[in-house]
Amino acid sequence: MVPPLVRDCLPGLSLFRRPVPRRSLLLGLLGAPLTLAACTKDEKKAAAPSSSSTAAAPPAPAKPAATGKGLPADLLAVMTKVYLGGTVPASGAVATALSKRKPGTKGVIVIGSTGNWKGVAVASVVRGKDVTLLVKDKTWKVVGGWWPSLGVARPPFATMRVLAIGSDARTPQPVEKCRGDALHIIGVDAKGVGGIVGIPRDSWVPLAGGGNAKINAALVFGGVKGQVAAVSKASGVQIDGYVIAGFKGFKDLVRAIGGIYYVADKALKSVDNMQITKKGANLLDAQRALAFARERKHLPNGDFGRSAHQGELIKAGAVMARKMGPARLASLLGRIAPHLATDLSPAEVLNLSASVFVSDPAAIRNTVVPGAIGTRERQSVVLLGSAAQSTFKDMRNGRLGA
Repeated sequence: MVPPLVRDCLPGLSLFRRPVPRRSLLLGLLGAPLTLAACTKDEKKAAAPSSSSTAAAPPAPAKPAATGKGLPADLLAVMTKVYLGGTVPASGAVATALSKRKPGTKGVIVIGSTGNWKGVAVASVVRGKDVTLLVKDKTWKVVGGWWPSLGVARPPFATMRVLAIGSDARTPQPVEKCRGDALHIIGVDAKGVGGIVGIPRDSWVPLAGGGNAKINAALVFGGVKGQVAAVSKASGVQIDGYVIAGFKGFKDLVRAIGGIYYVADKALKSVDNMQITKKGANLLDAQRALAFARERKHLPNGDFGRSAHQGELIKAGAVMARKMGPARLASLLGRIAPHLATDLSPAEVLNLSASVFVSDPAAIRNTVVPGAIGTRERQSVVLLGSAAQSTFKDMRNGRLGA
């Protein structure tokens, strides 16, 4: 009796069907174990699945996320939480606002930039009409913005009145110990930039340390704190922060942003006959921008006109920032940061700067407090009266005409 396995493996052998010679039978039986072994190996090989014929497992689908060219991975991780759900690193009114958002389920593409403000990383990220403002300490934190695509408006923003100081310091003079020749209170509230109020440098006011002097001398005698105190006391306006630059810092700032676009009502020359502006559109380089901010002798109203021109430069800067768009805000701040001194935090600077994107720069009111020309201690000075106080009072809430 031949085992079935042998018979199945050797179906063509005739020894199982009819008699064969003994020699053939002997050879067949001797070769059977070898054939059987080969057959058994083939069967095992056929039974084992072939790695080449097995279909590879499909890759797991990528999780939806926020992506953005040139933005760091840890920043995008926070943006993924903003748009797709999760606890967003934020605090105060920003955290409350974002907790009410309606996250999506699909990946999003964002654009934006990063910068460095006084040693702290800042970022501005945009998706459609959404704007997210972030500051990085050890990790990124959302400090402001607005997200219409998620049903979230701009969180409440505390009104701030910032004093912009232009020092007449020349290199190597200390910026904070020279005269404050350009003084402007800039108001910002929840609606955006609320106005600019210029103060003539020769205004006769009480100083924080006692006595009276021209308001620009407060910087000489008391530094920035003394200048802020003098402006606050003379105006009755609460000053919530300051920025200051000297001649070099101002020119370097203008170079950093590639010049200032300004549309002039008429041509203007400096006292040394340099053509500062032509009527119409101008791109002011650093030299001409500084000359425009300082020129008064060719203006019919002298120092009042100069102060008005300085306010116009601030508005022109706001127009430029608005045209660049919020995605470039952080990189823009990074470029100008080295040329200014301030007591404003990175989060405050981001939110104040972003206010230009919710404002119409053309509608920002720029005014200079009026005053009478007089004499004090053998000096020609500006005497601030009731009309000036009325303007200051209007600015106390951070918005002219409100």
